[in-house]
Amino acid sequence: MLTATMKRDATDWEELARLEPYFAVLTNEGVLDVAGNACATAAFFETGENDIAMLLEALPSVLGHELRLARVLDFGCGAGRLTLPLARRSGSVVACDIAPTMLAHARRHALEGGLRNTAFVLTGELCRSVAGTFDFICSLLVFQHIPPSIGYELLRTLTNLLAPGGVGAIQIALRRRASRRMRGIQEDGYDEQTVLGLIEAAGGRLVALLPTHQNGAGACAIAIIERCPLGVWPA
Repeated sequence: MLTATMKRDATDWEELARLEPYFAVLTNEGVLDVAGNACATAAFFETGENDIAMLLEALPSVLGHELRLARVLDFGCGAGRLTLPLARRSGSVVACDIAPTMLAHARRHALEGGLRNTAFVLTGELCRSVAGTFDFICSLLVFQHIPPSIGYELLRTLTNLLAPGGVGAIQIALRRRASRRMRGIQEDGYDEQTVLGLIEAAGGRLVALLPTHQNGAGACAIAIIERCPLGVWPA
């Protein structure tokens, strides 16, 4: 079921990548010059620069220590909106996406920007073709498009890919706690307790939930995850 669903999603995103690679990632709601077309704009990449700058500025105070950026993973990289600013601040970046055409756009933008410390891989090949772990994993505006039936497993996988002491910043849409599951209706959003349990089972801990905005199902937030540096968290 998981493989079949990912293949179907890959087909959908590949079609979007060929038609509107920038609009597919970031719509033009309130963002000037970010339109639905096949051409990147300066404003599109500026949003990524701003997002990464604000996130990395906030993380040391949230974590209580500086963030290591020797090896970084941009999960769901799209056309490279976050890959480029991450590469300018990191030793190396692995960018992955479900759509090959998205990766082609991201690779081209990295080369045009003179960034030679980037590698690009399909999401399905990440664990098979990329060895080692990451000091920092970033995923913004990605899990909102992934149903929890797939997303929970991906959250566990990403936590496992963190190096000891590594940090993840993963934006998710949380389900309202008062919502009830109704027969025949798929519930949107991720359950906070389920997310917490998966992270802890993978040897991590949820440090904070940084709220971003509200949607119809609940609150969107960036989950800040830290992998245990010593094998066992202190009691």
